[in-house]
Amino acid sequence: MKIVIDNEILLRNTTQADAKNIFEAFSTQGQYLRQWLPVAADFTSIGYVETFIECAPFDRCNLFTIIYKNEYAGSICLSDMSMTCKRAEIGYWLSKPMQGKGIMTRSVEALAKYAFEKFNRLSIKCAVENVRSKKIPKKLGFTFEGIERDGEISAYGYYNDLEIYSLLKRDNLNSFCKTIKFI
Repeated sequence: MKIVIDNEILLRNTTQADAKNIFEAFSTQGQYLRQWLPVAADFTSIGYVETFIECAPFDRCNLFTIIYKNEYAGSICLSDMSMTCKRAEIGYWLSKPMQGKGIMTRSVEALAKYAFEKFNRLSIKCAVENVRSKKIPKKLGFTFEGIERDGEISAYGYYNDLEIYSLLKRDNLNSFCKTIKFI
């Protein structure tokens, strides 16, 4: 599966070939990423990353690699998917050098458009202190629902409170970009 967002950004299903790039990002930017991502504690070898990629579908996770101008930029996923309840959660992280370019906002927008073909409700959870991450659902019109206390443990072992945002299929979907192509 590929989602062509524009001439700069492509989302595609993550494969074993991406393990090296993911491991390298966590090896070189681990301190930054560990404060927000529990999985960062486990990414200690390429082998573990490969296992994570292999097991993602069994954990009800559809993992995509973000390619920006033909370079690896980060990951985005649909997780905690329930076809019965027609809901999913969007999770994401971006390599530090790729931040501040609008890559993740456009990626979340595209993945939401794709997800609304199957789901009615999407949610995003961001650590209360992760200011950059919280800007994305706000910018895209997600509704703030509240705070999940101690909602996630960081790779350093402390708990982060999470802000919860949601978007329903009927919520302003027409404002989402129209140039996206699903391949």
